[in-house]
Amino acid sequence: MGCAGSASRSKKSKIARSAAALLLVLGLLGTVVPAQAFPSASIKFQTSNPPVTGAIGQLYSTSTWARSVLIRPTAAEDCSSTGCVQRFVGGDIAWSARTGARVVVNGPVRNAWWEADGPAGYHGYPTTDTVSGLRNGGSKQLFERGAISFSPATGAQQTAGSIHLAWGRTGFEAGFLGYPAGSEQTGLPDGGAYQVFERGFIVWSPTTGAHPSMGAIRERWRQSGLESGEFGYPTTDEATGLRNGGSSQQYQHATIIWSPATGARALTGAIRSYWSATGGQNGALGYPVSEEYRQNDFVYQLFQGGTVYWSAATGAHSTTHGDVHNRYVSLGGAAGQLGLPLTDKLPRAGGLVQQFVNGWLVWGPATGARIVGHPTYKVWSINPDEFGWPVRDTWSDARGSHVAFQKLETIWNDSTQELYSAEAVDASTVVFLGDSQLDLDSWGEQGARAAGYTRQVVRSIGGIGYVSGSPAVGGNSATDALLLDRILLPQGNPGLVVVTLGGNDARIFATDAAILSQANRLWDELRRKYPRSTILITGVLSRYDASHFQRRWVDGLLTREAAVRGWPRISMAGTATIAGATWNYLDDVHLNQTGHNKVAPLYASALKYVLAR
Repeated sequence: MGCAGSASRSKKSKIARSAAALLLVLGLLGTVVPAQAFPSASIKFQTSNPPVTGAIGQLYSTSTWARSVLIRPTAAEDCSSTGCVQRFVGGDIAWSARTGARVVVNGPVRNAWWEADGPAGYHGYPTTDTVSGLRNGGSKQLFERGAISFSPATGAQQTAGSIHLAWGRTGFEAGFLGYPAGSEQTGLPDGGAYQVFERGFIVWSPTTGAHPSMGAIRERWRQSGLESGEFGYPTTDEATGLRNGGSSQQYQHATIIWSPATGARALTGAIRSYWSATGGQNGALGYPVSEEYRQNDFVYQLFQGGTVYWSAATGAHSTTHGDVHNRYVSLGGAAGQLGLPLTDKLPRAGGLVQQFVNGWLVWGPATGARIVGHPTYKVWSINPDEFGWPVRDTWSDARGSHVAFQKLETIWNDSTQELYSAEAVDASTVVFLGDSQLDLDSWGEQGARAAGYTRQVVRSIGGIGYVSGSPAVGGNSATDALLLDRILLPQGNPGLVVVTLGGNDARIFATDAAILSQANRLWDELRRKYPRSTILITGVLSRYDASHFQRRWVDGLLTREAAVRGWPRISMAGTATIAGATWNYLDDVHLNQTGHNKVAPLYASALKYVLAR
């Protein structure tokens, strides 16, 4: 009996132990097992779990990952007017109609969420499940009003609003900025805010939005005083992939641009606008290599390809590397002889020119860069082929400001405001202004030599007249060409100035009124240029035959007008016939050399007679 009873008690004890073990296993699995199934057990166990229902239950029951992470519920759903949260061993499931059901896994992200009052706090409900296994052992979860991100190095930090979106543009934690390293800070000027990240900042203001600030560009911004300094807030994200590996960022009042070769430099004001308009780093200037310098009343900045200057009086212009720039620098730059640039470097006639406050630099391929004064340049630039390139810098003496060109030397006289050629003249000099009647060794030149004028300056332009124009002087008439300095006469006091024009006006049948109007303008200009010289009007050489009637008419028109004005004059009407040169013509109007030789003595006699009166 005792043994049997002992055996019976031993058997019951084993059954009880087995039942308890089974209950424990089933309880862990969430299986409810009625205590009545084990009537012999002497200890009762709690085997029921809180119910998991609705959308939370749907997620829990259909997601293997959710069940593996959460294990089992530890409390019933806690609901409010906005949604529900149910707690589990491994975390929570939060649900709202706006966001659906999401898993919030135990850890730093969940802790930070609950420390901020969970769904009732700033973040609201989660919009994603907790994501772990991120860079450097981090985790993250998005909520209605931002995100919470965690890494062992930075802890759990919130990002929200525009700053969160700007962080996203950089690639979140996998991007250059890395994880947030602090919370958003407010109280900056103009209502701004910022947040610190592992490798930089994001800065926000109501007017500029949120933009990252990092690296060498941020350091240059910091040197300026950050958002409280002269540059203000950033207005763009940093733009990368620029020429030669550069990057740039725009600010309210500046651009900061960086390249490996030049570092981070700031561009502001008119110099920034000019640089941008000329192609920025892709243009001739390239990247800035210095900050802006102020000197007296102007500022300047150095670039890879040159220098940009600005003043209130001249605006912004550059000198770009090359002979013109080098010459300008050798002359002292903006503080030197030429002063500030008034234009950029410009192509001209196969060379280059640039205007400065006190003159121009004119560069020819064979002559280099030379200084030319403003008035002289104005005339040269109209038809540079008449002059060639300057071979020497302008210089001054008692006569005025000289420039030596390849083909002639000029003088600008400030007192007369006239540009002259630099041929030397004296009482023995005759200056001729005429058309192709002065070709070869003309009757006019021979006659003047015979009258004692051995030094001669001849301006002989085919096709020109008082009214008739010539391509050689830009299509202008002699009158207009002289007034426009397309014809340069020598400076000084020549003994005689002779005008031999009118044949081409006869050729084109110019009206009497037009001829007389232009003739008087030209004669008056000559008198202004040469107030102490004798100015003589020569008519139109012609024959007595009918084909030269119009030439004889214009001759009479001019010599009669000269008589009315009191000007010395010589009529050449019919002189070729009188001289026996009727058949000594190259064509109908131009004498050959024999014809010139025959007419010359008659002209010499007339000249001596007129000048002797």
